[in-house]
Amino acid sequence: MTPDSLFASLSSQLGTRKQRSLQLIHQICAEQQERNSHDFSIATIGKLSKARGGPSEQAIRNKNGDEYRQLIASWQCTNNHKKLGRTPVEQPQDVLKLINEPSVRAEVGLMLAELKQLRGEVRLLKSLNKDTIIIDKSIHLRGSSNSKVELLPAIPLSSAELHALENAISPATFENNGWQEDPKDHSVRNQHGRKVFEVGFVSAIKTVLDHTKK
Repeated sequence: MTPDSLFASLSSQLGTRKQRSLQLIHQICAEQQERNSHDFSIATIGKLSKARGGPSEQAIRNKNGDEYRQLIASWQCTNNHKKLGRTPVEQPQDVLKLINEPSVRAEVGLMLAELKQLRGEVRLLKSLNKDTIIIDKSIHLRGSSNSKVELLPAIPLSSAELHALENAISPATFENNGWQEDPKDHSVRNQHGRKVFEVGFVSAIKTVLDHTKK
């Protein structure tokens, strides 16, 4: 709970006179923080309060001063969090200086070096994410020989082109031209045994068609 919230909660349960005293304590603590003072001791707050006609140190310490002490403690806690937030250990060298054991210092040094590398990689990935990344999905479809077909999925085939490939190896086309597929190397030969299309022709087209239809 913040000092402001605590003050509002406590004030709602007090009489008018004690509310004014609590308001003064609250104001003095706020002024301490504004001047960047870390002194929120009861002695200091009580001294400043008494000088302005508010509760003295003894009154704050008394049994009836519980609300004052709660509020001062809240301000003290808030101030400690802010003070710690302003003085972080920023450099790896500062961390290593705090370690006296050489072996432990060496291990921590290695961990800090790895952490630095990982942070660099994360920054690189973040910077790449801002731009358009093109991934080459080219695949090489190999037949039983050295011939190959390179397929770029980023450039899809039209329906007419697909029909042309299907027609090229259809049974009707083979029958009309007197062709035969060599089952060993998937080349195409005519009725006289002469090679019409090179090794892997039929299997290459089938693979392209199978991949495109997926």
